[in-house]
Amino acid sequence: MKKLAAMWIVALSFAASARADPALPSPSTMAAIPLGDVAGDKQLPPAAGTANPLDKDPSAVELGKRLYTVMNCADCHGYEAKGAMGPDLTDNYWRYGGTPAAIYNSIAQGRPQGMPAWGAALPPIDIWRLTAYIESLGGSFPADKYEQALQGDLAKGSTSSAASSPVLHRGRR
Repeated sequence: MKKLAAMWIVALSFAASARADPALPSPSTMAAIPLGDVAGDKQLPPAAGTANPLDKDPSAVELGKRLYTVMNCADCHGYEAKGAMGPDLTDNYWRYGGTPAAIYNSIAQGRPQGMPAWGAALPPIDIWRLTAYIESLGGSFPADKYEQALQGDLAKGSTSSAASSPVLHRGRR
């Protein structure tokens, strides 16, 4: 079964990569984005505002949806992505931020308490495809709203401390 899933992923990647892939941010650029509130002067790296290079590509969303099933994301997040053992991906409560860059990093690097890191198993293009699918579900934040995404509130303009963040206290993502 695992071999079949791996072959399916490879087939999806090759079929989709027949088109010219957009320029993707490097994995090291993406890894520089902090997981939560930034201590000190709150200077975020430029990559924090990275938009999904595939967000305007309907085929990327469809491939991301297929990957979501094939990679067993649905086992934890539910087939409708409304949450199960893992958190709901359709609302706007994100422990580690719900921007494209933050979602990419959650998939690539994993998160404490259950989210496995897929960066070694999936190429960056497939992680962006999964990100595009998750963005299509409606609960994510625009790329330029990284600070607000950490709080789960587009109306707020600056990052609060982790200790006072209501999103972090809710135990979500």
